[in-house]
Amino acid sequence: MEQTRNCSTAIAEPEKTASRKMRLTLIDRETGESRPFTLEEAKTWDWKNPEVWRMIGNWQITSYESLVHVLGLKMENGRKEVELLEAPRFTMLSGG
Repeated sequence: MEQTRNCSTAIAEPEKTASRKMRLTLIDRETGESRPFTLEEAKTWDWKNPEVWRMIGNWQITSYESLVHVLGLKMENGRKEVELLEAPRFTMLSGG
């Protein structure tokens, strides 16, 4: 029950939980560069652009809400760091 409550808190108040408790890293697949990001920044991304894909592990992240949901699941499992891979769609489909 406590784990469910923590996950719900992460989804209800993402800036107060995930950004504070996890290190969030954005990796640009084209350049290989990585940098930290915040959930406030992620809110401003163009989530409707089908040419940009974002992934955490095997999960494709298609909206800010799905990002927060996956981060809540990662927090529930005790993860302290999450890497979000970002790349143009064609590179993800072609395997690099």
